[in-house]
Amino acid sequence: MLKQRFVVQFGAQFGVKILSMVAGLVVARIAGPEVIGIIAFGTAYISIWSFFTGLFGTGHIKLISEGKPLDRCMTTYTWLQGGGVAVFVLAVLGAFFFQKAFFDAFESRTHEIVILLLLLANLIDQALNFGNTTFTAKLEQAKANYPLVVKAVLYHAARIAIVFLGFKAVGLASVNLIAALVALPLVWRLLRKLEFGSFDQDLLKEHLQYALPIFLIVVINAITAYSDKLLLAHYTDTKELGYYSAAFSIGGIFLLISRSVGTVFFPLFSGLIADKNWDAVNQRIRSFQHFAAFFIFPGICLLALIGAPFLTTLLGEKYGPSVLPFKILLFATYISIVGMPYGNVITGMGRFYLNVLINFIGLVVFLVAVYLLINPAYLGLGATGIAINLLVLNIVHNLLFLYYSSRVGGVKPNFATLAPYSLVITVSLGFAFLEPALSEWNRWWWLAIIPVYIVIIYPLFYGLGILTKADIAKFVDILNLKKLLSYVSKEFKDEG
Repeated sequence: MLKQRFVVQFGAQFGVKILSMVAGLVVARIAGPEVIGIIAFGTAYISIWSFFTGLFGTGHIKLISEGKPLDRCMTTYTWLQGGGVAVFVLAVLGAFFFQKAFFDAFESRTHEIVILLLLLANLIDQALNFGNTTFTAKLEQAKANYPLVVKAVLYHAARIAIVFLGFKAVGLASVNLIAALVALPLVWRLLRKLEFGSFDQDLLKEHLQYALPIFLIVVINAITAYSDKLLLAHYTDTKELGYYSAAFSIGGIFLLISRSVGTVFFPLFSGLIADKNWDAVNQRIRSFQHFAAFFIFPGICLLALIGAPFLTTLLGEKYGPSVLPFKILLFATYISIVGMPYGNVITGMGRFYLNVLINFIGLVVFLVAVYLLINPAYLGLGATGIAINLLVLNIVHNLLFLYYSSRVGGVKPNFATLAPYSLVITVSLGFAFLEPALSEWNRWWWLAIIPVYIVIIYPLFYGLGILTKADIAKFVDILNLKKLLSYVSKEFKDEG
């Protein structure tokens, strides 16, 4: 069922991302980069405090995956998570009113309203995330994603309608809140089927043992995930942030694979490592990286090749400054994809302090790089700067994850995918060399080369013997709809 779990997890998030992209394209074209920048600023402003809500989820997943009593895990986690959410709300409101009173820190009244609306929406989202974390721990990916998908469908449909009606940033923030409220009963319906027991002092102690390193990790992750956007808005303006957000909304789609891998592999690896089954861990890492090299990396390179006409056709010529960040983000997200399993090994071993060390090293690199890349006194690269910064950060993280997972764990690095990478890069460079001539030939050249690229790459893979019939059969099996529906049905069969 591992393939089906991954397909459900990735399929749900991929479907949501496609909806987000379609809606984002409409919103970006109609509302413009300034409105997109305001929403991105508001999201980053409240999300940088999200470490208060991320303290106990990892421990909850690990404890359940190790077989601790579910009813006691549920009650203990409820109290702990509730306290974290309360502190989060107080922290955001405290920072907001302090800055408003003493520094007049916000560009406009609209920025302030958007922040407060997004805070309310985020508060409701915590209930959705509670269900997602619990069912992820139980390796029930269909239940974990069901309410989130419903919310996403409602939200993205509503945001398209909102911009057509002439509403801008405040309207977009409002429909986010409404969609979260509508999805809330769905989570309640799933969670009420689970038993809640007594508050467990032993589980509390284990949570607290994890809490300090997790606190440090989520603080660092919140800083690296959101402070670059706040700094970009500070050194430039929200319009420049809008260019980056537009690029990330499309270029970041492959990041969903990384998140799906982490969501499925963390509880799985936790159980396997507890049983000291390193052969199974290594086999799953090899299978995933094999899949990534053959079926994801070619798509990354193809999108980078056609990035300029692809992006400006979708968003309009006014988003020309988004093209270079878009191309860089494609490779930054792929780096994150291939390195995620090694990070999951470290957390699956319970080596959270080691994870803190890795993330702290990444934070130092991040702070130095982002300051030099976007500060006008130095390189002043704007949106391109924070895209480069993400690429650098992901490379550093991957090297550290690979080094430590092989040094302190039983991971054996796999270099068997060098051949497909070399072939894809060679073919892609050939197309890049021909791009100027193709652009002069026809404005729609970029559509024509998509099938040509695929027809060249995969016969070469097969002809050189680096892609086998067994590999193709595994890929087809991932897409087996009958098995997928059977897995989803099995999760929900007792929900009547």
